[in-house]
Amino acid sequence: MQCPECGESAADVRLMYCENCGAKMPARPAAPPRASSAKSQRPSRPMTEPAYAAEILDEEEDARQQGRTGAAPPRGSKAQPPPDAYEEEDSYTGPRWLKDVPGHSRSVVGVGLVTFSLVLSILPFFPSVGVLGTLLTLVGSVALVARELRRDGNAPGWVDHVPLVLMRPEVPAAFTLLLVALTVRLLSGFNLLLPLWAAGTLLIALEQSKLVIAGPDGVGRDFDPRSLLGFPRVLALAGVAVCVVALFLPWGTVMADGSPLPDNAPVPGSVRGAPPELRVLPTTRPSDDSLYSLGGGVASRSGWDLPLSDLPLLALLSLLVLAALRPDVERPAFLRWVPVGAVSVSLLWALAGVKLAVGPFAFLLGLGAVGFHAVRHALGRDEPQGLLPPEDDPYDPDQDLETEPEPGYRG
Repeated sequence: MQCPECGESAADVRLMYCENCGAKMPARPAAPPRASSAKSQRPSRPMTEPAYAAEILDEEEDARQQGRTGAAPPRGSKAQPPPDAYEEEDSYTGPRWLKDVPGHSRSVVGVGLVTFSLVLSILPFFPSVGVLGTLLTLVGSVALVARELRRDGNAPGWVDHVPLVLMRPEVPAAFTLLLVALTVRLLSGFNLLLPLWAAGTLLIALEQSKLVIAGPDGVGRDFDPRSLLGFPRVLALAGVAVCVVALFLPWGTVMADGSPLPDNAPVPGSVRGAPPELRVLPTTRPSDDSLYSLGGGVASRSGWDLPLSDLPLLALLSLLVLAALRPDVERPAFLRWVPVGAVSVSLLWALAGVKLAVGPFAFLLGLGAVGFHAVRHALGRDEPQGLLPPEDDPYDPDQDLETEPEPGYRG
């Protein structure tokens, strides 16, 4: 294309003004579609030479085309976007409510609810899971959170200080079972603590059952819960159930403020068997006196109100866990005496708080059935006969026939 004023030929038909005289160039004809490899065919310009209008237009057109396709422009170009525009986005594809949770784990949320419940249990109008249950819950919570953060790959520095023995899959499985047992402990009275604790336990149980319990490599393969339905293990299962129910029954009476009932407390009604020297002055009993009201000032307490009430619960629960263990699983020799120890600890706890009430008698009745299984387990009579380990040197009756000499043999 030539300039109408000076006749100078334009190197690029897209120029609207002449580079020589500045006159307006005639309209350019419609250009055919440019191939995608035009940029690669254009020779590169050395950095020492000045930039011409045609090359500036080419760079701007390339930047517009790359903006339509979403590709990043070259680093020398003026249309270079900020580097934050091409940062890799988070690859998390799980539930939205777990996106900002450390480790994107439901178990971490459950631990948070359980820990908040422990904080609420400090207040006097909330029940408590006991000193032993609180300590075990705190240790299990730290171990579970450390395991989840390490599994996610973004573990902070404090995770390295957690002992490796707490990272084993048996620890979160035992912690889940502990939370379920303490949930039963909190059923003695409905309050705000129970739904919070139950919600946290449910979140932990649903996730850990897939990871460390029911998975192909989970600890569930070492246990057979159906074996608890066979004799004599069914006696242990029934005995533990009776003991747990007995903890909800009355274990005695206490004053309204929680103090024990004194032996010489006045009882409503007339005094019988009094000496003749005793003279009772006729007085009007005040209506606000709790000692003379219908049961006022005296309350019944259950087994959960006794000190260390979570100790027999956890001891008997461990006995059932050992009873459900498969016979082919290797175990140390001292485990055969653990059921006897659990029954002994539970018996000592019951005798320390026994009263003339229905709760202690029901607890001792269930403990007797559990003790029957514990003694059989200690004596080695609890294993199925078909799965007993073979003897070291079994006698083979055909062995003597094979070693006898033939009739015609002369030594």
